[in-house]
Amino acid sequence: MKYAVIDLSSTGVSTVIAEGDKATGIFSALYKDRTNIAVADYFDGHSISGRGIEKLIDALINARSTVKAMGVDEYYCISTAALRNIDNIEEVAEKIRMRTGIVINYLDGVTEAYCDFLSNRKYMAYEKVILIDIGGGSVELCDFKKDSKDDMVCLDFGPIKLRNKYAVDIYPTEEQSKHIKKYVRKKSDEADLPGKNEFTTVVLVGSINDAIYAAYSEYCEKEKLNPEFDYVNYKRFCKWLLSSSDRTRLIMKVAPEKIHVLPVAAIVLKELLKRFKPDNVMISDCGVKEGYLSLVALGEGTGIPVDIKGEMPIYTPETPTPTRKKKNKN
Repeated sequence: MKYAVIDLSSTGVSTVIAEGDKATGIFSALYKDRTNIAVADYFDGHSISGRGIEKLIDALINARSTVKAMGVDEYYCISTAALRNIDNIEEVAEKIRMRTGIVINYLDGVTEAYCDFLSNRKYMAYEKVILIDIGGGSVELCDFKKDSKDDMVCLDFGPIKLRNKYAVDIYPTEEQSKHIKKYVRKKSDEADLPGKNEFTTVVLVGSINDAIYAAYSEYCEKEKLNPEFDYVNYKRFCKWLLSSSDRTRLIMKVAPEKIHVLPVAAIVLKELLKRFKPDNVMISDCGVKEGYLSLVALGEGTGIPVDIKGEMPIYTPETPTPTRKKKNKN
């Protein structure tokens, strides 16, 4: 059977279609797609604007059409910190339901981290592994020595929150960067994250980490450095991001939709790597969506599927009532 998960994140709407058996909880991805939307452009720190909601709805309509055309038997729509932390979430969810027939399943931070863990269990073959997923509104970490959902870690900040907190434009100033680093260290200490020598391998998950790695690889090519992930070179890359006049061109070349989150996210990742001091850094091609399928299949989650056989709701835009101009008595 074919299954699908559509994910609303802070940087877009992504879809994965997989084939598998619920009895085993094992799925193989057949198709992946993503519509990039810089939700941060439509977010004022509290709510998503009407235009932002329309952009999300358009992307969801396209995703639903693709899923149906590919003969998917069951699919779900999920959202993580991108939507669960906004003030007008009820308005957004209701408009999405009315226009697309899609009901959103909201994942809390711990469940999000656990989904990351489930989809990346293949890395358990390595010793001393920690997984890092930097999302727009939170950071998830999974120590692979601990496989219980209760052991997952969610740090309640992401690049969007840090941008708002420290009034960062696109690129933080040197002073803002110092504040961000200090905040990440403080939150890491409060979460009692391990220090160096606890992990030898870091697995990076999620589209923001993918974008960071793409930008880092492009930087290495430009500077004629070994493209293999190296912490010393990565530090140089982060310093370059704060000062180079060529940084915007590079980001726009490899990850234009991430330009509002990538510079701050790169700093967050640097601080975490500095803390763990791993020997290896690996990039995963699986994340929350794949893990959510396993979660539902294993009976550890009770997601509400979209009515795949239902017709798309008919949308009739409201027509504003015309106002009659008062006649000028003069």
